[in-house]
Amino acid sequence: MPLSIHLSIHFLVAVLVGYSASLYFKKRSITFIAAIIGGFFIDLDHVLEYFLYYGPHFNLNYFLTGREFLLSDKIHLFFHAWEYIPILLLVSYFLRKRRNLAIFVFTLCLAGSFHLVSDVFINKYPFKFYSISYRASQNFLSSNLLSPEQYQKNLESKEYLGI
Repeated sequence: MPLSIHLSIHFLVAVLVGYSASLYFKKRSITFIAAIIGGFFIDLDHVLEYFLYYGPHFNLNYFLTGREFLLSDKIHLFFHAWEYIPILLLVSYFLRKRRNLAIFVFTLCLAGSFHLVSDVFINKYPFKFYSISYRASQNFLSSNLLSPEQYQKNLESKEYLGI
C-alpha cells in the first residue's frame, strides 16, 4: 500500500477517534490534539529509526523507501507497542481528579490502540509484532520478526535499490 494512503488512513482514524471522544467527553480541543498525537504522530518513531541509522543527515527518498530498515535489518519502532496501552490506561485512571489531563491521556491511548490495530491489518503483521518486548526478544532483527515472505520482499527491495 502506498505510504500516502497508509498515512491518510491513520490520519482519518485519528480524526474519527478525536471526534468520537469529543462527543463523549465534550472536550473537543483536548481530544483532537490527543487523538492526532496518539493516532498519527505515533509514526514519528519512523523518523527516529531513520536518524538512529543515518545520524543527522536526511535524505527524503531514503526515508520514504524505508532504506534504514533495509540497511540495518532491524525494526525498533519504539512508539509502536501494545505495552503502552495498559500503562496509559492506568495513568489516565490515576489522573481522574485532573479531568482534562485524564481525558487527554485516555484519548491518546485510544487513538494509539486504533493505530496499532490498523497497522496489524494494513501491514499484515501479526499482533505480537507490535509488542516492543517481543521485538526486543528477537533482537529487533527483521529476519526474526517478518514472515519468510515479508523478509524475502525486503531482500528483493535491497536488490532493486542496489544496496
